[in-house]
Amino acid sequence: MQRDFDLVVTILGALRDAPGPNLSTHDIKNVALAPHPEEQGLQLIAHHLDLLEDAGLVKQISETAATAGATRWRITWKGYDALEQDEDDEEDEEFDAEE
Repeated sequence: MQRDFDLVVTILGALRDAPGPNLSTHDIKNVALAPHPEEQGLQLIAHHLDLLEDAGLVKQISETAATAGATRWRITWKGYDALEQDEDDEEDEEFDAEE
């Protein structure tokens, strides 16, 4: 499975903009991949959440053995910093295009 940087940014944004302090894997899937089939979408999101956790950008805060979709995640300080850096990079690209 390939790493999808756009999906990474979407996941981090969903966690940042969540109405509460965390989201379940299933909630993240619904925000990030609404049109994907359930099973395929959960696998894709779970893979990217694992990658984000490896990088220290998100933290798993609970896990339910019955269903991986119930695992809850929160964004970390490094995750916020990564999103801000991505937004700064996008602003720089827009500025360079205007010149």
